Amino acid sequence: MSALSSALSSAGVPATDVVSQADALLCADRQFGDSAAIGERNLARFRLGLTMLARQDGEGAHVLRETAAAPDERLRPLLYDPVLRNCFEVDLVRLETGRLGRSSFGTFVSGRAAGPAADTPSSAGPAGPCEALTRPHRRAWPKLGDAWVLAEPAPRGSSQEMLAGRLMELYRGALGDSRAAGPIDPTDEVRATLREGAELLATLLPSAGAGVLGHVTMVGFTHRESEEGPLQSMSGGDPLPSTVLLAPERCASPWLAAESLLHEGAHLKLFDALRTGSLVANPTERVPIPWRIGRWTVIRAFVALHFYVHLLVFQAAAAAAGEAVRERFGPPPSAEELDEPTPGTAAARSGAYRTSAERARYLAQCVLSLPEQALTENGHRFTRWLLTVLRMVDDNAPRPPDRATAAARRAEPGQLPGVPAGGALQQAAPVDACALPGLGQLVVGTTRSARMHWLNARSWTVYSLCDGRDLDSVSTAYARAAGLPAGSAEVGRQVGESLRQLLAVGLVTHDG
Repeated sequence: MSALSSALSSAGVPATDVVSQADALLCADRQFGDSAAIGERNLARFRLGLTMLARQDGEGAHVLRETAAAPDERLRPLLYDPVLRNCFEVDLVRLETGRLGRSSFGTFVSGRAAGPAADTPSSAGPAGPCEALTRPHRRAWPKLGDAWVLAEPAPRGSSQEMLAGRLMELYRGALGDSRAAGPIDPTDEVRATLREGAELLATLLPSAGAGVLGHVTMVGFTHRESEEGPLQSMSGGDPLPSTVLLAPERCASPWLAAESLLHEGAHLKLFDALRTGSLVANPTERVPIPWRIGRWTVIRAFVALHFYVHLLVFQAAAAAAGEAVRERFGPPPSAEELDEPTPGTAAARSGAYRTSAERARYLAQCVLSLPEQALTENGHRFTRWLLTVLRMVDDNAPRPPDRATAAARRAEPGQLPGVPAGGALQQAAPVDACALPGLGQLVVGTTRSARMHWLNARSWTVYSLCDGRDLDSVSTAYARAAGLPAGSAEVGRQVGESLRQLLAVGLVTHDG
């Protein structure tokens, strides 16, 4: 690591301090890094989504509303259950496209497939519905969280049989093979190394490592062959939420297991974060990737950059690991193992892009070269956050351009295009909403669009003031609430940007 070498030879900053700072920074951002905040937003989204589904599913309305009102400790095992999370996401898509009918989530819950397992050990956290299908219950890393190891389900009763059938259907669907064999029952040695890998990850990166593990619910072991070679590891995403699938060979050593868990756990963490805030304005825009054939969407490039930054911090931590870590877990690998460039690509011909640092730099440069309007406000924030961490562990990381001029142009006084000057501004009705005052956010869903909209503290304040007032009255009240000079350019910018967004998504209407 070039930055670590510099740290060792200059200014007296130890490599361990660089790693500690990078580890902390990976979890500092409330939108993308703080797992507790990400979890709180996803619970709010879950409650609101169930409420919106209840409006359209008369048969399941009672159980959906009852579930939405449940305390957090009951909701979490349902939200992060692979089958129920998949049902919930599918239901939301069907609701948005007007094809809901009966909620599949409501069907599973009302069928009591979501009841806790009677023989769950009292010392463990509450078992989710799918975990209740496995016997015996085996936690993946008991000291660090409630993730469990997948085995062939052993259902009891018709409702659990339905749940087990859906779990295996999703498992095979994630593998892309409807005829794939069931999950491999790992040996005691494999499970022990998996646990040691998790403990190593949390030891090296106490903030980021432990954080990504919290986004994993189920760990399965499997074999799969494809055109790109044998499966090493994968994370579920929508097809198999909150799940990491590994080849047993990935548990050949704690270091290999730790890297695999970081890789897939970081993907699951970002998956949860992106449920409450988009990064790109055009999800179909693509960028070239020299080590792969074809082009990636910008969001896929973001996902890869997110992982490579985490991997570089992990490698820096491994290089700085003390004797106690090496004695307990063995020495770290002497060389980086990274998948080879696809044959026929520019990278395969040139021998470039064979390290995580090279790939991270390239992806960062791709993101920085995008037009400013290609990214959302969250996208720009996400970029700044990741590049700050990347520069801590890689001296050669690209630096973002100065966008101060563009920001100043947006702050010019009197520039409120698209915002009506006269007439009444009114909140649309009916809506469902869930407030997160500790995070300064409000999530709102309208019955007309069946979409959720996340308002930050600024937009939330403007939204609350749209009670029939005109633009001047809203601006005056906002200035007073925000402690800004009435009539200032900054008030005009903040109110104007918020109102444009609220009007565009239909949360505010204009009568005039």
